[in-house]
Amino acid sequence: MFEFFGLLFKNILGFDALIFLVFAGNMYMFFECRKRTNTIYDHFNARDKIRNLNDEQKEAVKNMTAESTAVSLSGEELLNEREKMNETYAAFTTLTTIFPLLGMLGTVISLLNMTDLIGTEATGAFLGALTSTFWGIVAAIACKIMDTRISYKIEDNEKHMDYLFNPSKKQG
Repeated sequence: MFEFFGLLFKNILGFDALIFLVFAGNMYMFFECRKRTNTIYDHFNARDKIRNLNDEQKEAVKNMTAESTAVSLSGEELLNEREKMNETYAAFTTLTTIFPLLGMLGTVISLLNMTDLIGTEATGAFLGALTSTFWGIVAAIACKIMDTRISYKIEDNEKHMDYLFNPSKKQG
């Protein structure tokens, strides 16, 4: 196991450094995007969600809830459920897209473990290619998981912004 990690860190100053640099830039972009997304999302989805509606809107949500569900949910519970549903769906789609990356990662790990058996001068170049692939896959998996935290909010923000700037457009 120690040899495996030694192989990974051996090429860290080569092409792998570029992957880490791009990953660091992507992390910066993620946190900036998350900050801006949460600002807009919190504006449209305040913690006191249902209290921001006027009396007519509250009554409409109450009537819709009573008519459309067998389970009695308040308007705020309904909005909370919608938020949980969107977040859960984003996690599901993210995990679905990670499966091919996990398969490639398993292949690269196996090939890295095989380099001890090759024992030729080409092993160095082969290791360089494999460690770059390894770190690229790890970065892709991490970024895809982080995408889960903001993608549903971005979609929700877009719907609210569209409604705000195009109130006459029929909402579907």
